Amino acid sequence: MNDKSVLKNLFWDFDIEKIDLKKDREFIIERILKYGLPEQVNWLLDNYTEKLIVEVIKKSKNIDKKTANYWAIHFQIPKKNILCLKRPLIQDCFY
Repeated sequence: MNDKSVLKNLFWDFDIEKIDLKKDREFIIERILKYGLPEQVNWLLDNYTEKLIVEVIKKSKNIDKKTANYWAIHFQIPKKNILCLKRPLIQDCFY
């Protein structure tokens, strides 16, 4: 199910036909995890392995804490293993 048309509204700022499913996979996964609707999440699960998705969640610097926390619960990832949950918020630097 490599039909990228289901992702069109997630990539409003890119030409969906130029997005490479292999080369751009981390970017695609992050965007779907952050903004995806159920059908887009289903597309994600059909096109990428759970292992790859979990690795992206663990090392991403682009997903927010709320998103990371949700997917940590969903995939049962220890929060200590998720980079964005270990980093302080930028506001913490000013106290």
